[in-house]
Amino acid sequence: MAWSNEASVVSRGGVDYWRTWFLEECEEYNLFGLTARHLPLVLADGGGFHSYDEGRQLFLEDAPYFKKTKTHHRVCGPYEVVPSSLPPGGEITHQQNGKIIIYKEKWPERGPWLDRSYVRRNVDGVDLKYKQVSREFNFFPFRFSIRKTNKYKIHYFRHEADCWLCVR
Repeated sequence: MAWSNEASVVSRGGVDYWRTWFLEECEEYNLFGLTARHLPLVLADGGGFHSYDEGRQLFLEDAPYFKKTKTHHRVCGPYEVVPSSLPPGGEITHQQNGKIIIYKEKWPERGPWLDRSYVRRNVDGVDLKYKQVSREFNFFPFRFSIRKTNKYKIHYFRHEADCWLCVR
């Protein structure tokens, strides 16, 4: 999930880097979630950066890691967009050649992104404790499926003045 109502994606070299507070859920459920305000960023017909179709690659930045360290960005990927199955009651938002790419979840409050008072994780010896609040973003109802590519790895980018990952 994107981390705010504003554009939480940086496009560099034709690849998008999304900052998310829900990295574990994205990886566990192979999903990424958006709000209606984020849709133009993934739909070419909506004036977005790129069309998110099957095979489109993207990276996910682990927002809590950067918030805690303030020295490095932890970026995972690439992930690729894969066709989705439509859940009961879901609505197709974008399809390609009859394959569902983006859909709207009828009951987004059921998860996988839930309001939690605090989440605790340990990443590379760094203890993370952060609040996850998805209610204010309607539980990110627009979703598309992702999977790790065979080139997947974790990258660390040093945070510097005029950091390219912080430009929003």
